Amino acid sequence: MIEFGCRKRHRDGTPIVKDIEVIEYAEALLADYRPELLEYPGRIDGLHFIENYLKANLDFQDIFYEEDQNPIAGATVFNDEGVMVFDRENQCVREIAVEADTVIIDNSTMEAGKEGFALFTQLHEAGHFCMHPAVYKRDPYQMSIFDLGMGYAARSVVMCKRTTMENRKGKLKTQEDFREHQANVFAAALEMPRRAFYRTTTRHIREYDLGRDLNSIMVRPNKLDFDFEMGCREIIGLVADAFGASRRATEIQMMTLGLLMTEDQYANRHNTLTPRVF
Repeated sequence: MIEFGCRKRHRDGTPIVKDIEVIEYAEALLADYRPELLEYPGRIDGLHFIENYLKANLDFQDIFYEEDQNPIAGATVFNDEGVMVFDRENQCVREIAVEADTVIIDNSTMEAGKEGFALFTQLHEAGHFCMHPAVYKRDPYQMSIFDLGMGYAARSVVMCKRTTMENRKGKLKTQEDFREHQANVFAAALEMPRRAFYRTTTRHIREYDLGRDLNSIMVRPNKLDFDFEMGCREIIGLVADAFGASRRATEIQMMTLGLLMTEDQYANRHNTLTPRVF
């Protein structure tokens, strides 16, 4: 495994990095793990990556959350910790002991029909495991009072809500926001590597004749165009299936790489966002 390094961190340990640095780190891991996925579309095995490459423990639980809170999709535990789960057999909530360096995937995330979301969740947690131990991992013999006084994480576990991965919009305000964003960028880079994703997507765009700029960019009209939307959905579905990703994650990756944009974005920014082969 290649260690994550960054030049600057927030006082709580959160890396201060650009998205491209996270992407390049994720692609370096992929080059070490399964280099062919950088060039050709395929589904990364998230569970195998976590257990066999990262050497993390893996567990599946019904992670407890309060009724007024968003459901938890996954969690990463950095030290020996107690985690609250719902015990279906005994119909109660109880705390279980979890070993350090464990990724927990909620059982609901693994349900049939959610394979794309499950994969993204697994890789999101892998991102926390690789990039954020400086925030969450604690020396059990030192200063929990200091941590609490400084407002740092009192526990060495990060719980990730479904909405964190499903709705990736909005400004990043807190250090937690930045860490969740970094884990999302990491997951997308592993699930849909730039070169393979770009080549696969542009091939389908040209086949459907929906592109501009040498047929490589889909531009969504400002007014609803059913023909465009139907074609766009077909392309998103084909690309999603090729990488084992969810439709939503695939659409976001297309927008991130400048392969799908609005008329206004195209008019104002296409000169700087024109996709290129990485």
